[in-house]
Amino acid sequence: MRKIIVSMAAAGVLVAGAFVASTLASSEASAQTDESPVVAAEAHRPAPGGILDEVLGDLVEDGTLTQGQADAVKDALVAKHDEFKEKFGDRMERRDRRHRAHHRISEWLEDGAISADELAELPEDSRIFADDHPLAEALEDGQITQAEWDEFVEQRMADREARREARRNADDG
Repeated sequence: MRKIIVSMAAAGVLVAGAFVASTLASSEASAQTDESPVVAAEAHRPAPGGILDEVLGDLVEDGTLTQGQADAVKDALVAKHDEFKEKFGDRMERRDRRHRAHHRISEWLEDGAISADELAELPEDSRIFADDHPLAEALEDGQITQAEWDEFVEQRMADREARREARRNADDG
């Protein structure tokens, strides 16, 4: 009995690790402004559930778990995933939209600037067109150059790090 509990705990840790790793890889890919790393990361990403199926299959194969136990672990993880998706679905959708937007911007910047025609493809109510948006001044000439975009991204990353540091300090204090 103890072996089964330890095995299930080990499988849970492996699956949780795979979930965290895939989430981090996805976050890093969506933060990229260069197209090639994003495409390379996606091309090698296993199918959803692939890692879990492989780990559970190995545990069944070596006799650590029965197929029924492996199925129960997978069913429980799928149920928990569905619960998280229901609870945090909006965040996941926003992350996916950001990822697609970053990919599109990378394509637009291949020639060194985002042109007025490319900007016109964005919805009129996009935040980028707001007067208080950090790129508002760059948009005055109707385009965003690679240098302007890089400066914007660098500033956003510095702002994020400052917020993280402030949260860490608040948690420590």
